[in-house]
Amino acid sequence: MHTIRNTSLRRSTIGAVSALFVAGAAFAQSTADTEIDDEDIVVLSPFEVSAEEEQGYTAATTLAGNRLNTELRDIGNAVTVVTKQFLDDIAATDNESLLQYTTGTEVGNIGGNFAGFGDGSRLDESSRFANPNQNTRVRGLAAADNTRDFFATSIPWDGYSIDRVDLQRGPNSILFGQGSPAGIINSGSKQASFKNSHEVAFRVGSYGSARASVDFNRVLLEDQLAVRVAALKDDTRYQQDPAFQDSERIFAAVRFEPEFLKRGSARTILKASFEDGAITSNRPRTLPPLDYITPWFYTGTYQGVQNGQPRSFNNLNGETFNAFQLRDDNTGRPNHGQTRPAINGGPDAGSPNPSFNPWVGGFANAFESPFVYFDGNGGVSPSLGQQSEIRDQSGEGGRADDGTIDDNVSLGFHRMGGVNSYSNYAVRAELPYAQVGVYKDNSLTDPSVFDFYNNLIDGPNKGEWQNFDSFNISLAQTFMNDKFGVEIVFNQESYDNGQLSLLSGANQGLFIDFNSVYSDGTAEGIAGAAPDGRNEPFADGTPNSNVGRPFVGGTSGGGNNSFVSERDGFRATAFFTHDFAREGNPSTLKRLLGKHTLTGLVASESQDTDTRRWIRYNINREYMDFLGGDLANNNFNSNYLQPHSVIYLGDSLLNASTAAGANIPRVTTRFDMPRDYAIRVFDMTWNAGPDVGFDDEWLNPYYPDISPFNDYDDPTTPDTDETGSRIDTQANNIANYVGWRYEPVTITDSEDNNGANRDAHTTFARLTRNEVDSEAFVWQAHFWDNAVVGTYGWRKDVARAWSTSADTNTQADGSSVGPADRLKLTGDIYKIDPDGFNEIEVESNSFSIVAHLDQLPLIKDATERLPFLTTVFYNKSENFQPAAERVDVYGVPLDAPAGTTTDAGFLIESKSGRFSLKVNKYETEVVRSSSSALSGVGFIGNSQAWSGNWVNRFEFNLRGNTIDTQGADDDDDNGRYNFGAGQNGEDAAAAAVREQNVIAAWRAWQASVDPRFYEAWGIDLVDWQNDGISATQPAGFTVTEDAISKGYEIEFNAQPTRNWRLTLNASKTTAVRKNIGGENLNAFIDSYEAALNEGADGGVGDLRIWWGGAGNERALFQWNTNVGAEYAARKLQEGTNVPELREWRLNAISNYDFDEGILKGVNVGGAIRWQDDVVVGFPPIPHPTIPTKANFDLTNPYRGPAETNLDLWVGYSRQLSEKIDWRVQLNVRNVGQGNNLIPVTVQPDGTPATYRIGPHQSWTLTNTFKF
Repeated sequence: MHTIRNTSLRRSTIGAVSALFVAGAAFAQSTADTEIDDEDIVVLSPFEVSAEEEQGYTAATTLAGNRLNTELRDIGNAVTVVTKQFLDDIAATDNESLLQYTTGTEVGNIGGNFAGFGDGSRLDESSRFANPNQNTRVRGLAAADNTRDFFATSIPWDGYSIDRVDLQRGPNSILFGQGSPAGIINSGSKQASFKNSHEVAFRVGSYGSARASVDFNRVLLEDQLAVRVAALKDDTRYQQDPAFQDSERIFAAVRFEPEFLKRGSARTILKASFEDGAITSNRPRTLPPLDYITPWFYTGTYQGVQNGQPRSFNNLNGETFNAFQLRDDNTGRPNHGQTRPAINGGPDAGSPNPSFNPWVGGFANAFESPFVYFDGNGGVSPSLGQQSEIRDQSGEGGRADDGTIDDNVSLGFHRMGGVNSYSNYAVRAELPYAQVGVYKDNSLTDPSVFDFYNNLIDGPNKGEWQNFDSFNISLAQTFMNDKFGVEIVFNQESYDNGQLSLLSGANQGLFIDFNSVYSDGTAEGIAGAAPDGRNEPFADGTPNSNVGRPFVGGTSGGGNNSFVSERDGFRATAFFTHDFAREGNPSTLKRLLGKHTLTGLVASESQDTDTRRWIRYNINREYMDFLGGDLANNNFNSNYLQPHSVIYLGDSLLNASTAAGANIPRVTTRFDMPRDYAIRVFDMTWNAGPDVGFDDEWLNPYYPDISPFNDYDDPTTPDTDETGSRIDTQANNIANYVGWRYEPVTITDSEDNNGANRDAHTTFARLTRNEVDSEAFVWQAHFWDNAVVGTYGWRKDVARAWSTSADTNTQADGSSVGPADRLKLTGDIYKIDPDGFNEIEVESNSFSIVAHLDQLPLIKDATERLPFLTTVFYNKSENFQPAAERVDVYGVPLDAPAGTTTDAGFLIESKSGRFSLKVNKYETEVVRSSSSALSGVGFIGNSQAWSGNWVNRFEFNLRGNTIDTQGADDDDDNGRYNFGAGQNGEDAAAAAVREQNVIAAWRAWQASVDPRFYEAWGIDLVDWQNDGISATQPAGFTVTEDAISKGYEIEFNAQPTRNWRLTLNASKTTAVRKNIGGENLNAFIDSYEAALNEGADGGVGDLRIWWGGAGNERALFQWNTNVGAEYAARKLQEGTNVPELREWRLNAISNYDFDEGILKGVNVGGAIRWQDDVVVGFPPIPHPTIPTKANFDLTNPYRGPAETNLDLWVGYSRQLSEKIDWRVQLNVRNVGQGNNLIPVTVQPDGTPATYRIGPHQSWTLTNTFKF
């Protein structure tokens, strides 16, 4: 399902509203005698608050305490109210521009105060582009939930349509039994009022930003009916060209208090509001590109470990390679096999490879995908189409010695190379502690290489969107002068977001091409070109004209996704208030009993979501059929069918000694794959003359002409079978085939015809439905003349969750996805099973007590002469998140995430109301929260599926994963399904014994695994013969973690004079993680890792992957590379502070208005935002008992710098006429801040690894007209 919004409706509506504003202004001037007097006010019901009650930066009341209009000083939970005046002064319009000023809150993105991407080996911001509003953190714990008039929302708030923001820190079940334990950010929508007002605002800013908004309130029936309409057009531009965000929004509200329903003290209030909006963007990047370029220029050597022994490795030294050379671990040629730690063939099989270089990785992280090359210097037409990988089995038609087709010729194995990421390099070089995942990928830090401050590396090849509308209607009825009342609210919201991106995951970096030739050469290659004077195979391929050029690239398979959400909510609230002290002449008892308010709530909320991921470009199936062999069983999303863009930028650096000063340009053009294209392939059609026999002898120059490659069993007996690999037949000679040519292909784009191909390109789809039915009861008591205020809340929530998903292995109905199939996303298959749901029922409680000491008997008289009032408070509350769809590694439903908080402190206020100081000591604990600690969780299942397939290959002699690929039992030399000799010096017989031991160990491990694991991941170890073994991540699979945050929160507000407003807040926070993974996941990983490590030599960990040669990767290496090292790093971090946590933060904001003298009408203000230095890592130290593990030295942390940011503003206001007020204000944020980088993660030695781009000085100039 994809949503196409009617933006023309929104634009025409905004146009009509603009015209209405002009007419409204004229109407206001011509009917001045009928307007409501400015002194008229709206009498609020207990169910609402108003911005008109606010003074400067101080709000008196909130709904965030008990859902009724309550004085802030009477509630014990941690609530901060951000007023409209505060928003206007600092020019904040959304979460991104506000939360860096508020208590205990953090916000990510380019201007934020943290990155918010964790501290893994590679930080990935691609998931944040489509919805930056969610990249927040409260008390160091997690993102707050966003609410809109206290209904959960996905829509980002904007200042054009809100009056205030309520920040609730920590859980509060009175507000939400379900929700983020970190708290909520509630935006209070503007309401229609019984006073005419008109406002038009224009803003311009840095880099060409422009914003226009209108706000129009009209009274249609005096004291009965009012309507308010607001509209926004915001075009934001950023320092990184061509990044942008454009917003169009319109909001309307109506208030109706019918006179005919007013009977005595009874009142009826009907309110409704509506918003429609769209946001399109190509948002800037917070992180610099990953650095895949500067290591190519490193010279000399570096120290590492190979096969357990110290070794000095050569740096890359600007060397170039050919794709065969990099992968060749069979011929023993010098300077071959840079990607292979061990030799796989020949007399040295199993020995360490002296040419291995850990700095060499894949080309643009490509695996099997064909390349489509573009010239980023302005050329948009792709040049050469090349396969990224060439194997002996690279098409159909190759012949066996008897002339039958076996789809095999002697092409060798070619895969283009590139600079490795730093974290992979560290693992490959076996640097100290690499096995526990403590190394990080490095950011590019030199803007003279690529100016990431001023350029978006994606150029225009990335984009995001958000579309939404919402409707809210409420009916409130009160009686007996608001002693009793009922409110019923209905809320509906539609929201969708999505993104298209060329660069995602590990490809969010800058690469360099060091491949000298393409892979279309010959086995003879160039005679004498090798270091030993022999021939260099395949060095005669087509010269790479782009060698030495920087580039960016990606498959477009990981950055395309969408999310659709439909929310419906109902809430009924009733209250009854009785004040004993107001009954006649109150007695002491009645004064003691005071005022009591009982509130009951019944609510129901539901959310339906549809999440999709898809590949952008897809090559036609016939190309896979051409490649043939085992590849014919691959699905449509096979890498072979996903073209990989390579966009070259700037000139070649082949003759440069450094990348510094290269000034590599960004991508300037939108690149699009051609629909008709051609890929260079090897045609295996036999083309030899009649004199060439299939089994005629041929000396294969792929192998050197030395022993043992040229050996015969007995040279004196020509009939004897040869043993040397060089001794081959003409059937394998590539010269006997048609050879290299271009194969035409068709490429489809998911976005053609307004996204018509998205369903066909979808690789993952998930439907969810969540329903929560709630009941709540709140008792609030004001004892003894309001001296003591107690609040108790009880709540019961019943959450139900449904989900269904489809991916490239399994359809939504559980059937398999065949090689030629697409996901079935029609409503008859892709649907929710109404009977298949998880249910969670939770009861939660909240309690707070507030004591105003100056109002207590015995104390009151003693404090009467003091200039201040003192209040103490205590609060304890809890809540949970209605995440009923979550399951663990065994598919077992997880208990709901839950949070508890305790707040205790004091409030000191001046009796004049001009000063207040609140100090809060808190402790918030979160259990079973959803964690992003492990990025490679899908490999947990794939580790068992991949290994299961290879165990079957070795046991049943399979060339592929299915039984129809079974080879001859006596073909002991076939490395596709036999262990080769060489490991630990073994001969072939010993290797065969090792193979059987590994098979037996794996069968024992598989039998020991809880069967629930296989069922949850869809792994079938019994019926695999036709389809092989695959794994599908369980719907709702979640890694969990616990966390606890402790600290202090200080808030000071002052208005020393009527002209001067001041606020200061500070927070001290410690927040640590624990129990990362959860019980069952930890148990599974611990048992699997024990089996892998105990069987590292001849057991489970010794299973060879990808081939049977002695030098191939093993199951233990695969696990550590994909999950194990990261898991070890996460477990090391238990008990340490969460990433990027500043112990202390302080914000001070002030404004002064001049109302007399020469400066009359001028206002000046400023803000200082200070953040303490930050722990960015710890030195690893040896584990006292387990050599494969490590600990952190927590006493000597690595720290990043403290940060101080200064904001200044100056404004001027005056009356332009009797009816028009004008105000202009210039805001300069981050005064004096230039380009700078802030470290986020470090390497084990403390060297910064990943940085975020620091906030840069920016400005806005706002003109506001009120009439």
